[in-house]
Amino acid sequence: MSVRSPKFEVRGRWLGFSAFQKRNTQYAIRITLLILIPILILIPSIAHAQGGADPNRPTNEQCLVCHEEPGLSMVLPSNEVLPLSIDPGILARSAHGPDASEEVRCVDCHNDLNGYPHPPFPDVDFRTWQLKMSLVCGNCHEDQAVDRQDSVHARLIAAGKFEAASCSDCHGSHDVFWVDAEKHEVDRMDQVDACAQCHRTIADQYKLSVHGQEALKGNPDVPVCSNCHPAHKIQDPRSAEFRLKSPELCAECHADEELMAKYDISTDVFDTYVADFHGTTVQIFESVEPGVYTNKAVCSDCHGAHRILPPTSVNSSVMSANLVKTCQRCHPDANENFTKSWLGHYRPDWEKYPIVTAVQWFYYLVIPITLGFFTIFVGTDIFRTLKNKLARSQKPVDAGDDASEGGEDNA
Repeated sequence: MSVRSPKFEVRGRWLGFSAFQKRNTQYAIRITLLILIPILILIPSIAHAQGGADPNRPTNEQCLVCHEEPGLSMVLPSNEVLPLSIDPGILARSAHGPDASEEVRCVDCHNDLNGYPHPPFPDVDFRTWQLKMSLVCGNCHEDQAVDRQDSVHARLIAAGKFEAASCSDCHGSHDVFWVDAEKHEVDRMDQVDACAQCHRTIADQYKLSVHGQEALKGNPDVPVCSNCHPAHKIQDPRSAEFRLKSPELCAECHADEELMAKYDISTDVFDTYVADFHGTTVQIFESVEPGVYTNKAVCSDCHGAHRILPPTSVNSSVMSANLVKTCQRCHPDANENFTKSWLGHYRPDWEKYPIVTAVQWFYYLVIPITLGFFTIFVGTDIFRTLKNKLARSQKPVDAGDDASEGGEDNA
């Protein structure tokens, strides 16, 4: 009895295996590939999400071996002392700490320090280095970096005024505070305090205002700095564009019926402003010549910009006793009769302003009646003219006239 040797695949055919074994083997290969391919694709992503395994990129823990030492510092060429100590607790609680969606490594920002010993400090003074570090923020926060390019702060820095605010001046560096109110409770006054580092006088005025007093109580409805001066798109408040748009900023709250109803404040303030000479002119300038300055009054000219007080306050610029002085800023000859002729931001009604209301209704009636009368008068005149022209065009020509014209032709 002869022994049969095992057979192998020849010319694409399976020898020595049953059809059932062939199908099972093919299915096993396919399933294995379907499992392995996604794993091979995901491994780099998982490694990146976990910070990678690159031994040349120090971890935060490795950096803190030296930098959590208290009192660590260096002297810059400008003789400034640069603190180098980092509090691990502050770093952990920051927006870049472990609670972040993706923890930021020290070398993600200090990307020129990937090993030890570190290279020499690249700049002469601290501010120059700080402004360079602000550019690194754009690697992750691209939209905010683009918005900031046209801001008044960025323009001042480009013009050589390096004291203008950079990213870390407002947000901090290692103690970057959270701005996501859904995940972390945010004290809105932190924003005011950040702005106060440069704008101390304005911040103090704001805290005394009706808005600031409510903000100090934790009222979320009142505006803070960025509601009027958007964080990264801050315009120059001295520009014509900002001045012309400022009434619309006030209207975002004061024309909101639901919001104003909570505080029993009329929403007529914006509509009545737009309806009068000041508001109408400002709107025309904004739509036609937004870059041209106009001296027509906007909200802040009468109410103030940062120290806005209730109209009942004795120090308010719009209190009745102080209103003449306020108007005299633009109208030197203004007197009490001048101010009394203005209704404020109230619509005329029969109870408070019967004479003004009567005059208004007089014009409501007389103007359309007059226009209607003259429209009918002009219309009848046009109708008569057209009717006469039509009649002349249809009038028959006289026979005698035809004969005389024929005789002249024969001659």
